[in-house]
Amino acid sequence: MQASSPVSSVQLIAPDAVLFDLDGTLVDSVEDILVAVNGLLGDLGMQRRSRDEVTMWVGNGARMLVERAMAGRFEGFAGLADAAERHRAADAAMPRFRAIYQEICVDHTLPLVGAHESLALVQSLGIGVAIVTNKPLAPTERIVDALGWRPYVSAVIGGDSLPVRKPDPAPLHEAMRRLDARTAWMVGDSANDVGAARNAGIPSIVVRGGYNHGNPVEALDPAPDVILDTLSDFAPLLRRAVVR
Repeated sequence: MQASSPVSSVQLIAPDAVLFDLDGTLVDSVEDILVAVNGLLGDLGMQRRSRDEVTMWVGNGARMLVERAMAGRFEGFAGLADAAERHRAADAAMPRFRAIYQEICVDHTLPLVGAHESLALVQSLGIGVAIVTNKPLAPTERIVDALGWRPYVSAVIGGDSLPVRKPDPAPLHEAMRRLDARTAWMVGDSANDVGAARNAGIPSIVVRGGYNHGNPVEALDPAPDVILDTLSDFAPLLRRAVVR
């Protein structure tokens, strides 16, 4: 397996749209998420969490992140004797967490290698671009604007845009509907992205080095259709598909 080239199990055809995950795929956002998590925990008089812990817990939406941070474990409150009481406390804490994160969500968040170029290329080829993330919509929109990506992105689906999140296929279907796309690729970094793509019946492209709960992308089940070292490898992959 060559680290410098895409690892692919399929021959991709040019899509009508490309759907990008955000955290760990297009941006490194852990520092701002960490600040928000620890800000909330400080307000609650609870133990602060480490960057490694928060990185492991990102990916299943803000509510699950807060639960994991309050519980201090990936499983959250599952199996705890006082789980019902803890769930109520986490629900009550969510408005405060959202307010903290919305205020600081662009302070340290940076684009990952190849992110800007990938968005610009897709748009320049006349292919629809959407961001489909489990992050709440409001901070997602703020990050898109702060990084100057609004000219390239035609649809944004957040974790609270619909009643369900990835790996449910509904957010992907909604993005495709907004883009009037019959075919699409899902580009992400985690099991949620691969699962959502599989459930939606579209190819999945996964970038190494994201926030896949600390697990290597090679261990994903189901396996992604393509594995990239960085988004810098995405441009040649798309160009090959377009010229076929």
